[in-house]
Amino acid sequence: MSLIEELKRRKVFKVGAAYLVVGWLIIEVVATVMPQLNFPEWAPRLITFVILIGFPIALVLAWVFEVTPEGVKLDTRAAGSKRVLFASAVLAALALGWYVRGRPAAAPATATAQQDASSKAAAAATAAPAKPAIDPRSIAVLPFLNMSDDKDNSYFADGISEELLNVLVKVNGFSVASRTSAFAFKDKEISTAQIARQLGVKYVLEGSVRKQGDEVRITAQLIDALTDRHVFSETYDRKLADIFKVQDEIANAIVDTVRSSVGEASTGKAVTVRADTDNLNAYQSYLKARELFIARRELKESVRLFEHAVELDPKFARGWEGLAAANSIMKSWGIDDRDYPALAEKAAHRAIELDPKLSMAWAALGNVEQARVPVDWAKSLDTLDRAIELDPKNSTAMLWRSNVWLKLGFFQKAIADYDRCLAVDPQYGHCKTWKALALVVSGEQEQGLALYDLALSAGATPHHGPLFATAAIPRSNRLQWFLYMDAQRISPALSRILVNAITHPELAHPNYAQLETSYPDDLKNSSDSNFDREVACMWLGEFDCMASDPGLSSNYMFHWLPGVPGLRNSHGFKATLERLGVPEYWRKHGYPPQCHAVGASDYSCDVPALKAGV
Repeated sequence: MSLIEELKRRKVFKVGAAYLVVGWLIIEVVATVMPQLNFPEWAPRLITFVILIGFPIALVLAWVFEVTPEGVKLDTRAAGSKRVLFASAVLAALALGWYVRGRPAAAPATATAQQDASSKAAAAATAAPAKPAIDPRSIAVLPFLNMSDDKDNSYFADGISEELLNVLVKVNGFSVASRTSAFAFKDKEISTAQIARQLGVKYVLEGSVRKQGDEVRITAQLIDALTDRHVFSETYDRKLADIFKVQDEIANAIVDTVRSSVGEASTGKAVTVRADTDNLNAYQSYLKARELFIARRELKESVRLFEHAVELDPKFARGWEGLAAANSIMKSWGIDDRDYPALAEKAAHRAIELDPKLSMAWAALGNVEQARVPVDWAKSLDTLDRAIELDPKNSTAMLWRSNVWLKLGFFQKAIADYDRCLAVDPQYGHCKTWKALALVVSGEQEQGLALYDLALSAGATPHHGPLFATAAIPRSNRLQWFLYMDAQRISPALSRILVNAITHPELAHPNYAQLETSYPDDLKNSSDSNFDREVACMWLGEFDCMASDPGLSSNYMFHWLPGVPGLRNSHGFKATLERLGVPEYWRKHGYPPQCHAVGASDYSCDVPALKAGV
C-alpha cells in the first residue's frame, strides 16, 4: 500500500488521467483537421505516436518532480530520480528515431528485387512518355445537396447535378468523372481533396438546391482540389421556369474558369443547355423517373413517371428515351405484367423520331432484341454499335453489348467490352458483376468470384447469385454458396437440397416438380430474385426440364457454367441454345473458341479448363 500512497502523493494518477483525456482530444482534432488542410498523410500518425510515447514520460515526470511554492523541483526523496529521468529521455529518443527511420518489422527489399524494380521502371519510362498525374481540365460533379424543406426533393437536386455533368461531358477537351463514380460519394463524410484524389480530377463542382413553390435557389462552387481553393462560387435565385437558363449559366461559367486556368482564351459561349421541354411538371417527373431507373429501384414507378412526363409533353424526346430504357429492362428484372419489350420499342422509335442522335434510345432497341426468343443477335449488336457510336461514353450501351458477346459464348470479347465500360465508369456495379460472370464461365473462377465479392462489398446489386454459387461449389466453399443464395432470398432448406444435388449427383434427390410444390415462392422469378426454373433444373441435372421452361429468356448464363457435370453437349443444353437462336448466329458469323461445328447442323462445345488456384 505504501507504493499506492506514494503514487497518489506525487499525483501520478491525476497526471496520467489528465494526459489521456487531453491526448485523445488532440488526436481527434488532428485526424479531422489535417486532411482538410492537405497535410501529408504521415503527419497525423506522427503526432499520435508522439502522444503515445509521451504518456509514460509524463508519468515519470510526475514521479520525479514535485510542485513547490518555489516552483517545479526535482524530488530528491525519490530514489534514483536523476537516473530514472535520464533513462526515460534516452528511451524516448530511441523510440522517436525508430519511428522516423521506419519499423524494423518491415523487411527491406533485397538488392536483386530493387534492381528488378528499377529495371522495370526504366523500361516503362522508355516505352512511353510519362503522363501528367492529373488532367488540368478534369472535373467531377458531385450530387448537389437538397436544402429544400421537402426531403423527397433530393431527386431534383441530384437531377440538376446530373444535367450539369451531361453538359460538361460534351465539352471538347474536358475529362469528366462518370456519374456513378462521382455519385458514389453522396452522403459520405469525406473531404473534397480526398474525393478528387480517388477520382483523379483537378476540379470538383459541388453545390446545393433549395426549391420552394416556383422559386429555386442554386448554389454552385468550383474547387481546385490541388490547392483547396474556391475558383468559382455563385448563388442563383430564380423562378423554377428559368431552371434551364441557370444550368446554362453555371456550365458556361465553369468552362470559362477551367479554360482560363490553363491559359486558354474564352471563345464565347461554350455549351448550350437544351430544355427539351417547356413543361416543368414533365421535367420534374422525368428527373424523378430517371433517378429510380439509374438506381434500379421501384422500376414500375419509374415507368409510370416516364409515361407521365411524355403524357404532359408528347414532344419530350428525352422523356421517351428514358421510357424506352426503363421498359427494356423490366423483363430481365422479373417484371412481366405488361408487354414491356413492345412498349420499349414503341418509346424508342418515338424518341429517335424526335431526335435521331439519342444514344440510349438506340441502346434500348438493342436491348429489346434480347428480350425476345429467339433472339436476333446480329440486329442487337448492330443497334448497340450505333448507340456507342453516337455516345462513346454510354457505359450502359457498352454493358448491354458486352452481355450479348457473353451470351453468345465469346467470353474474351465480352471481357474486353466490360473493361471499356469500366474505363468509362469505374464504379459501375453491373459492369463489375457481369465481368465477374464472364471470368467464371471462361475458367477464371477464382478471379471471377473475387471480383464479384469486391463488387458486392462496394454496393453492387447481387445479380446472378445462383450462378456464382455454382462456381463456388468446386472450391468446396459452402459458406460462400449459402451467402449467395441468401442474397436471392432462397430458403436455407431449399439451398441445402440443391447443393447436395450438385455435390452428390449419385444420390437420390427430389425432382423439380416436387420442389416446385414444396417451395413455390423460392422458385418463382421476380424482381427480388434472379432464381428460377432454369437454374434449379440445371442443378438437379434435369437439363430437358431446363430447356422446356416456357419463360426461357436470354438473361441467364446458366448454359455456360463450367461447374455442372454433363451440362454442355447435353440435349437440354443444345435445345436451350436453339430456342435462343445462338447456333443460328454461329453458323452465319462463326463459332466461339470453345465450340466448333460437327457436320452440317450439329456442334460441340468444350468445358474450359479451370485455372490454377481453383
